[in-house]
Amino acid sequence: MNWLLIAITAHFIFALVFIIDKFLLSKTVLNPIVYAFYIGLLEIFVLVLIPFGFIIPPLEQIIASFIAGALFIFGLIFLYKSFRLSEVSKIAPVVGGAIPVFTLILTHLFLGERLLISQSIAFSLMVIGGMIILWPKRHKKISELPETFLIRGLFIALLAAFLFASSFVLTKFVFTYQPFISGFIWIRLGGFLGACLIFLWPSNRQIILDTTKAIKIKTIGLFSINKGIAGLAFILLNYAIFLGSVTLVNALQGIQYAFLFIMTVILSKKFPQILREQITGRVITQKIIAILLISLGLGILAF
Repeated sequence: MNWLLIAITAHFIFALVFIIDKFLLSKTVLNPIVYAFYIGLLEIFVLVLIPFGFIIPPLEQIIASFIAGALFIFGLIFLYKSFRLSEVSKIAPVVGGAIPVFTLILTHLFLGERLLISQSIAFSLMVIGGMIILWPKRHKKISELPETFLIRGLFIALLAAFLFASSFVLTKFVFTYQPFISGFIWIRLGGFLGACLIFLWPSNRQIILDTTKAIKIKTIGLFSINKGIAGLAFILLNYAIFLGSVTLVNALQGIQYAFLFIMTVILSKKFPQILREQITGRVITQKIIAILLISLGLGILAF
């Protein structure tokens, strides 16, 4: 199985995770800070992989790994905050559309990565396709748009994208010098340390403690299942980064948007208050064009 198929599988699973995330953040008392904290806390279980290939690298590699993991957790905080401001099918593409652009710039500056002409064409097609998917729909109440999405939602989404891109670039840097399992363990330990840093901040600690007392058993179960699924997707995504180009792996976010759109269309009828998706001829045409561009980019990479 090559890096392309692994990355596509990971993005499909992440689309499903986004849907469950939106449900949890809309219907429960989970605060984005609390949500990110527990995700980081659960990363301590990466220690079960130690028997399968753990080494102690030089100090600079350990530091880079910790920063990569912590940045991912901080990115999650802003991602989940943005989920509360707009539709999941809009916010996720904003983040995903910006991640490959930030990644391309950062890898060019710090890793010296260069794409072939065909890869550059595929990258452009997939990013443009992702941008078309997120293109704002016309709102009947124009006054609501700048307040809820264009100002707060867009800024928070872009900040999350930059943090994620920085994390992924550092991840590729770590994998350049370490075996996959060992590098993955050190990076995820960085995520655990990021959760600890969140808890050390007094106001965050109070929110975490107060919210934890109010969480229902049913919510804990759904959260655990969702994070288990996300863990599988994250391992696959990291392995794809280990095998291939981090820039192209992140450009494949476009296929995640396609999966996400299809899922929200199907589920929005059952959960209209959680997954709002406008279905009109214009929207359908827009999504089809975007998916075709993304598919063309995938075709170029595959063949």
